[in-house]
Amino acid sequence: MHKPRTLIIVAMLLLVIISGGSPGQGQARLQEEGHFIRLKAAVFNPLSAQVLDSIPQHLTIEQYAPGQQGYFLVQFQGPIELAWKDQLVALGVELLHYVPDFAFKVRMTPEQAAQVQQLPNVVWTGIFHPAYKLAPSLQDATTQIYRVYVERGASAQQVETDIVGAGIAVLQRDGNMLMAVADAGQLDFIARILDVAWIENFMINETHNDYGAGVIIGADTVNANGYDGSSQIAAVADTGLGDGTKSGAHWDIPAGRIEGIYSWTMADIANCANVIPDGAQDVDSGHGTHVAGSVLSDGETGGEGQGAAPAARLVFQAVEDYVDFYGLCADSDGYSYRLIGLPDDLGDLFQQAYDAGVRIHANSWGSSVAGEYTTDSANSDAFIWNNADMLITFSAGNEGVDQNRDGIVDDDSIGSPATAKNVLTVGASENDRDGNYQCDTGLSYTNCAAFGGQNAIMTYGGGWPSNFPVNPLFSDPAAGNAEQMAAFSSRGPTDDERIKPDVVAPGTYILSAYSDMYQRGYDGSRNPQNNAWQSDGWGYPLNQYYKYMGGTSMSNPIAAGGAIVVRDFYYKAHSHNASAALVKATLINSAVDMLDENNDGADDNDYPIPNSSEGWGRIDLMAATDDGQEWIDNTGGLTTGGSSSSTYTVSNSGSPFKATLVWSDYPASTSAAKTLVNDLDLIVTAPDGTIYRGNVFSGGWSQTGGSADRTNNVENVYVQSAEAGIWKVEVRGDNVPEGPQPFAVVVDRNNAGTIHFSAASYNVGEQEPTATITVVRSDGNNGAVGVTCATTGGGTATAGSDYTAISTSITFADGDASSKTCSVPINNDGASEGGETINLILSNPTGGASLGDPQQTTLTIVDDEDPGTLQFSAASYNVGEQEPTATITVVRSDGNNGAVGVTCATTGGGTATAGSDYTAISTSITFADGDSSPKVCSVLIVNDGSPEIDETIRLELSNPTGGAVLGTLMQATVTIRGDIYRVFLPLAVR
Repeated sequence: MHKPRTLIIVAMLLLVIISGGSPGQGQARLQEEGHFIRLKAAVFNPLSAQVLDSIPQHLTIEQYAPGQQGYFLVQFQGPIELAWKDQLVALGVELLHYVPDFAFKVRMTPEQAAQVQQLPNVVWTGIFHPAYKLAPSLQDATTQIYRVYVERGASAQQVETDIVGAGIAVLQRDGNMLMAVADAGQLDFIARILDVAWIENFMINETHNDYGAGVIIGADTVNANGYDGSSQIAAVADTGLGDGTKSGAHWDIPAGRIEGIYSWTMADIANCANVIPDGAQDVDSGHGTHVAGSVLSDGETGGEGQGAAPAARLVFQAVEDYVDFYGLCADSDGYSYRLIGLPDDLGDLFQQAYDAGVRIHANSWGSSVAGEYTTDSANSDAFIWNNADMLITFSAGNEGVDQNRDGIVDDDSIGSPATAKNVLTVGASENDRDGNYQCDTGLSYTNCAAFGGQNAIMTYGGGWPSNFPVNPLFSDPAAGNAEQMAAFSSRGPTDDERIKPDVVAPGTYILSAYSDMYQRGYDGSRNPQNNAWQSDGWGYPLNQYYKYMGGTSMSNPIAAGGAIVVRDFYYKAHSHNASAALVKATLINSAVDMLDENNDGADDNDYPIPNSSEGWGRIDLMAATDDGQEWIDNTGGLTTGGSSSSTYTVSNSGSPFKATLVWSDYPASTSAAKTLVNDLDLIVTAPDGTIYRGNVFSGGWSQTGGSADRTNNVENVYVQSAEAGIWKVEVRGDNVPEGPQPFAVVVDRNNAGTIHFSAASYNVGEQEPTATITVVRSDGNNGAVGVTCATTGGGTATAGSDYTAISTSITFADGDASSKTCSVPINNDGASEGGETINLILSNPTGGASLGDPQQTTLTIVDDEDPGTLQFSAASYNVGEQEPTATITVVRSDGNNGAVGVTCATTGGGTATAGSDYTAISTSITFADGDSSPKVCSVLIVNDGSPEIDETIRLELSNPTGGAVLGTLMQATVTIRGDIYRVFLPLAVR
């Protein structure tokens, strides 16, 4: 919990002066009531008649000298318009940071301040006091290490000179950040230095120490559907990876899927820390190897240790080294492994990965800040704001405790940078391996054999007795109920009441990769650096390749792998490079409300979503990638007063309607008490005119009435039982001071789906007893639906003599999107007739389903005189982007009687884009009577001159004529080999 500095938080505060006078005086446009200024150190109405003695007087500034550039707050009368900001800029004022409500921290002279005060839309100007620079959580009782940040555009070197000149030790200066050792009185001196912007505690980030992914979140099914991450590159920043080389990473993470491994370290700090770099190897906890495996390991043959995105490529950033903190930085650990390589500006870490093609970045580490928005949080938000297509995931932390002994995990323990707005913050739910917690009975130092080859599952009280001292938490097993939260998972909300975590994923007893370094029982010696074996994790390992671990460190990579799969889905199914906001919105919109979020042992959903334990629920990749959702990825953005709307038709009443709005917001000032900068509103209007506002929830569902959310950059409207008709989803820009603001919307109207044939034509040999026609359901699977499949006549075949007419009912259960069959009996009359055709049609859809294309198809009965089989010569082809044409071969086999033909066409659905990467075709291929020579189907390749990764074109053969049938190779993929050559600059040692 926070320990605020005495007399810092205030409820009401008078305006501060611009020039002249004493505290309590000021210039403001008088009005009956004004908007609050919301800083972490002070929350006040600048137009109220209060005095400045609510903050320490020695941390105020009476006035600036004429002509001196100083720091001020400028508050506007309401939601900020661009023209108002332009007026300040025209006066030479430098806008630095947005401060709620409707204000900016600026740099200007007293003379400029007087001019600003006269602008018609400015209601108040006042000095930004030194008291506002101090984080409320500062641990100032004794001498401590602090991070001191210098304001943008000011000289960090000059600030360092000023600090050192006062006898205060500066350990390090990096960019605009200084590490200083100070006591409480010295902190006040540093705060009074003009260009110091913010002071916060220095904290070392720590790690937040297959089956869960595959079963509980549905990754195994999604992978089988083709969404396995193969189009994506992921990054993991963690302790290390295997032996630090591509070939020695892990046998389930092959070198061919590793794009790069980078080692981040830090230089020694005089009288503070000696750093002993060890490269990228993972020798202590094995944390990084385990995390990387959960993201993208392709797993053992039995599925052991498989990650959520088993075909994705990897960039690994190793940030752990062996460190001795001594002197001014001495602590009880002495020499230890720490995440010392993490840079002061996390944007440097993210940029390296982004330049390597990464668009999902997984981070299972952080610092314990009890919900505070820190500089690391702001830097993470800034990177996503500037790189809108990269989603960064963070583990929420392992600070969940029952400190008040009421049997419920306490709120307010989210770590940093998980408190950032734009990242996906992941909490931990329980894993359920259905009793399969096997361990290696051959390890002589364990009791695995005595326990029948199974790990004993600990209880939360058994593992952490001081954190969970009473029931039901104390005796609750840490695994076995997928509907339950992990007790240790950090809870929200953030200090400014934002909903965090965003989602949860399994995080207990997760089986994943075991680093092959200093393994007890498998290797001959310990780590020579600390004479220790690598950690076995939770319990004992399955074998030398896999071990169990737990924590939000384990849930985060599973969720990150899920995010990769979602991005892979958008790329493969829609040829779209999804923004971070769209991926995040998709995961949230499809998440499942857990039943035992409060760990009371009952699946009774006592606290429906959204809540401080699970956020919006447990991720569900099957729902996220079933293509039943409709989405908008808006890049143009909205400004103050702008709006964007879309409509959606609900066919049948009674099913849920879910709309999710997510935007990657402008980074907040670390001094601001509210972190939301650009405020968008989600408004959903039902067919009868009923209005639902974002995040007005009760019982897990949206309610009418309520007020617009002024806190979160994630807004949901979930209507439990939607009426049939047209629904309107609108996004409005309420206050966009740093716009325009892009956004993403995902809508799930729980559509019953579209039913259609899988192809426009089919073939069957006359000698076959039955023709099997495939019927599919797409674009939704809500509810039980049905359709009639029938022959219609009109073809050249004769019902009764050539086939038996049918009219068959086909049904799909609720949630069922598997293909069905419609069978037509074929009669072989022994006559030589050539190819004959049967027409079929789908009709009478039920359950709210609609008919899609094709809803009619043609079945050709192929004469047994062997006109032949037509197919591609191979399932895949390759062509260089610089080559003008891709040549695909079509062959005729198993007969050459008569003239036959087939259509060869590109179908879309690959990762290449028609028009910019290739020219779409639909070509007729013909074979003369007796002709079996191969034919060519050519696709023109477009070289756009831009470096690209490999891209794919899909082709299909259809509409065979002359009695020919299609073979098994009726579909093919052409890979356009990319011409990208990445250059990675040497990494500067920090």
